[in-house]
Amino acid sequence: MWGFERVKNMPDNASVEHLGKIESIDGHQVRVGFISHSACSGCHARGACSLSEVDNKYVDIIDDSEHYKVGESVKILLHRNEGFKALFYGYLLPFIVLLSALLITHVSTGREGLSGLVGVGSLIPYYAILYWQREKLKQKFHFIIKKID
Repeated sequence: MWGFERVKNMPDNASVEHLGKIESIDGHQVRVGFISHSACSGCHARGACSLSEVDNKYVDIIDDSEHYKVGESVKILLHRNEGFKALFYGYLLPFIVLLSALLITHVSTGREGLSGLVGVGSLIPYYAILYWQREKLKQKFHFIIKKID
């Protein structure tokens, strides 16, 4: 899972927040579980659609205040700019890699099937590099944990 550090004094209006529940506490590391809803979970037709997703996620946050208990409901906040950075690494950059590989292969060979395979195959090294660099990425994202008032 991702390990995140605490950033102090971040205004709530400049952040993205999720409600979560403390799953475990190990020293200063607090693991918070939350439910991630897909964008279509708010759609009025979600009951008839098989595309809506709900996924359990966990975030490890370093917190030295020791004011939390297992099972307690909390808010997890992430600065909006860091949220955009996560979207860039997770969605936009892989799309650019896929599209570039697809277009370059199609222009150079003219074979659509091969272009599709190379485009999709180009994501394997991208996500492998992302996985190998996960420790560096952990340091780029800073979550805040707050008690619910």
